[in-house]
Amino acid sequence: MLNEKEEKTNDILNLITSKYEAHVYPKSKIADVLEIRNSGLSDNEYKYALMAHFDFVVANKDHMPEFAVEFDGSQHKYDLSAIRRDKLKNNICRKFDFPLLRITSEYFEKIGRFPTILSWITELHFLQELFYVAQNKGEIPLNEPWMWFSLYDNDPVVHCRVFIRNAYDRGLCSDEVISFLSGRSKGNESYATLSTLKLQDDKYIANLVECLAINYFAIPARDISSEISDYNIYEKFKKYIEGNNINTYTYAEISKMQKDFIKQYNLCSFNIQLIE
Repeated sequence: MLNEKEEKTNDILNLITSKYEAHVYPKSKIADVLEIRNSGLSDNEYKYALMAHFDFVVANKDHMPEFAVEFDGSQHKYDLSAIRRDKLKNNICRKFDFPLLRITSEYFEKIGRFPTILSWITELHFLQELFYVAQNKGEIPLNEPWMWFSLYDNDPVVHCRVFIRNAYDRGLCSDEVISFLSGRSKGNESYATLSTLKLQDDKYIANLVECLAINYFAIPARDISSEISDYNIYEKFKKYIEGNNINTYTYAEISKMQKDFIKQYNLCSFNIQLIE
């Protein structure tokens, strides 16, 4: 049985997969999805795989599993038992190179032209498959790599960045691009992005997003976190210029956020405009 959030996840997945003759299977046992016998799993992992299930498994038109989706409620951050089980499931998926996407209710929100973030990410999986089919047919050069943003419509935040640049030209903000820090958690479980935009002297907006996606090859977890974070900055900025009250931060507060971020995450090499 599905709870309310899982039911919504199921509806979103079914809406996208139906376009590609794919299928969604809720509550599928791990042992029914992955061949765990003689697989090299530890005793704890093997025992867990026999008992546990994936919230959702997306399979192709031939009913072969392609990736799993887990809906994580708040208990997945604080409940030690839930955290332990999540780590077991994550490790199993890593050992099998099986894509696993962990989502929260934030993934039900709109992003760009896509009705939800989950819709966008799921769509990318099938677009990547079509890309490789076209390569095998000789329609795309074999040395051309899949890049999820190579098609304009695939990047839901392009128009947001253009909007901010135009706003800067009109004097509505003090930054023409969104600044960000991107990093990986100390336990290598997730990626996070802290995005900021300077509105005027000593007045900033900020947003932090963390994402966990294992072997989800259509779009890396790092890119998911940065896209969502930048889109949230855009939404806050729109409200600000429309005269709505939003949370803003001083330079000192932003600097502390960045220092705290650096303590919590291992920085990636492509961060911009780090506040000293």
